[in-house]
Amino acid sequence: MKYLKKKRYQNYQTAVLVTIVILLFLIGFLITLGKINSFLFINLRYSKPGDLIFPYINYLGDGLIYIPVVLYCIFFKREYLIPAIAAILICTVLSQFLKRFVYPDELNLRPISLEDQHIIIHKITGVEISTYNSFPSGHTSTAFTLALLLAYFTSKKLWAFILPLIALSVGYSRIYLAQHFVTDICGGIVVGLVSSFLSLLIYNSWLKKRQRRLENN
Repeated sequence: MKYLKKKRYQNYQTAVLVTIVILLFLIGFLITLGKINSFLFINLRYSKPGDLIFPYINYLGDGLIYIPVVLYCIFFKREYLIPAIAAILICTVLSQFLKRFVYPDELNLRPISLEDQHIIIHKITGVEISTYNSFPSGHTSTAFTLALLLAYFTSKKLWAFILPLIALSVGYSRIYLAQHFVTDICGGIVVGLVSSFLSLLIYNSWLKKRQRRLENN
């Protein structure tokens, strides 16, 4: 990544490290409790404030969250449009490909399927629960892709720690809202890592070509 701004790329690397620590913690949590019990451990620890807050935190992982980022790039940082659009496309294609074409049906069942086994789960009235295409979590993929990309965009190192935690809160909200298992959140984090890295790789390649054109002129 020779052509990326050094300080900003260091921020990105720090955010990646924080994200990997989060991922390893979740994998350990998953191995310890298993797929179903790790979901229930989070989902059944509900409260009235949580029922009010988490449906809104959930929106931070909605695909529409990319709109303000793209608008910011258009009006203030035009060259950042390249990694932003690349990240959106890669994240969307990778998530949907995995959901629809790679993983078997049993991995793609949502937590609502546990009710068929007479397992009680917490649901919030008014929140529509999906039944299929569970892995990976698209909201988590979007949240971590965006968090890692913004870690590069910002010059403040503190955000390299804060942004992955915000993305984690989106993943947590997906379990709290009975939309995903911890396995799906882990898959979403990996998609976010891959998408952000590839988008910056594309951006670095564009900067390299631009630099060569300038030198030739």
